[in-house]
Amino acid sequence: MTVALTMPRLGETVTEGTILKWLKNEGDFVDKDENIVEISTAKVETEIPSPVSGRVAKIVAPEDETVPVGAELALIDETTTETGPAPAVGFVSPIVRKLAREHNVDLSQVTGTGSGGRITKQDVQRYLDMQKAAAPGAPKPPMAQAPPISLAPMPSAEVPLGERIVPMNILRREIAQHMVRSRHTSAHVTGIVEVDMTNVVKQRDKIKEAFKKREGFSLTFLPFVAKATVDALIHFPMVNARIIDEHNMALHDYVNLGIAVSVENGLIVPVIKHAEEMNLLGLAHHIHELAEKTRAGKLTLDEVTGSTFTITNPGSFGSLIQTPIINQPNVAILSLEGIQKRPIVIDEAIAIRSMVYMPLSYDHRLIDGAMATQFLNRIKEDLETWDFSPDLASVL
Repeated sequence: MTVALTMPRLGETVTEGTILKWLKNEGDFVDKDENIVEISTAKVETEIPSPVSGRVAKIVAPEDETVPVGAELALIDETTTETGPAPAVGFVSPIVRKLAREHNVDLSQVTGTGSGGRITKQDVQRYLDMQKAAAPGAPKPPMAQAPPISLAPMPSAEVPLGERIVPMNILRREIAQHMVRSRHTSAHVTGIVEVDMTNVVKQRDKIKEAFKKREGFSLTFLPFVAKATVDALIHFPMVNARIIDEHNMALHDYVNLGIAVSVENGLIVPVIKHAEEMNLLGLAHHIHELAEKTRAGKLTLDEVTGSTFTITNPGSFGSLIQTPIINQPNVAILSLEGIQKRPIVIDEAIAIRSMVYMPLSYDHRLIDGAMATQFLNRIKEDLETWDFSPDLASVL
C-alpha cells in the first residue's frame, strides 16, 4: 500500500513549510518513525519521521520548495516485515504511565531523554505532538471559526514609478493571516489599568547588578510581570481557558505562558510550559533562554506550541499604549508598556512614581468586563505590594 507523507501543522498558526533537505532518496528503505526530511517553518526547523516502514516511491516536493500544510511531500510503498519483540521499557513513573495509558501510547516506541534513558512526561508529550503532526488529515475539534481569510492579491498592473513589489517572507505571511483570523474569530475588547511599578523598580535596582554578575544576563521587568500574571491566571481560570466550540470551553489546570519575542521581520511566541511551578528566578531564566533561542532560530516544536495565555512587551521599544490582538487559541493577551516617571497624587500630595499602562485584550465571548478588570487589578495589586526578595534569595 502506498502511503502519503504530508506537510504537518507545526504550531497553531503555521500554514506552510519549506523543504530543507531530504534524508532519504527515491528507492531508499525507511523505517517507521525514522526521520525522512528536514523542514523549516516561520518558527522552527525540525525533522519529520516516516509514518510507515517501506521504500520511498516518489519525492513530490523538492528541496527549497514551500508547500502548504497537508500537501504531499513524498509517497512511501509500505512493506510488512517480521519484527522481534518490543524492547523492554525501564522504570517509568506512575504519572508517565498514566499519561501513556490515557493516550494509548506504547512506551516502547518512545525515546527517553531522562537520566539513563528514562522516559519522562515531556518525552511522552513530544511523542504525541509528533504523531499528531505526522497524521495526514487528522480531524480537529470543531471550533467557532470565521470564514477563511486571504490577503488581498497583488495588483497585476504595472508598478507605479517610485514603488516596488517585495514578496512577504513566510513569517510575515503567517502573522498576517493569523492576526486577521484572530480579529474575525474573537470578540475583541481591550481594558487598561495603570500600575505603580515603583515597588518593583526599587527591588530590581537593589538586585540587578548582583543578578547580572551571578546569572550572566540582565534582570528585566518582564519576569516580575510574568510572576504576577501567573498568580492572576490561577485566581481567574477563565482568562486561562480556550473556546472549543459554541457550547464548550476548556479550563486548564496549568499555565503555559507565551512570551512574544521580536525577530527580524516579525514576532514569534515561544512558550514557558507550567509557569505556575516557577519562581521569579526560574521565570527570568526561561524568558531569557527562550528569547535567545528564538533569535537564533533554534526553537523546537514543543517550545512554540501549547500556550494558554500570552504576554507581549512593546514597552521595551518605548510604546505607551497598544491594543494587542489575541494569540489564538488563547482568550486574552496582556501588553506590558513602557515604564515612565510621572507625577501622581498620593494622600493629597504629588509624588513622582514609576508608572506603566497594562492593556488586556480579551475575548468577550468568554470574558466580561468585570472579570477582565478584576484580573488586571490582581496583577496591579501584586506588583505594587509583593516582596519578591524570597524568590531572589540565592542571588542576594
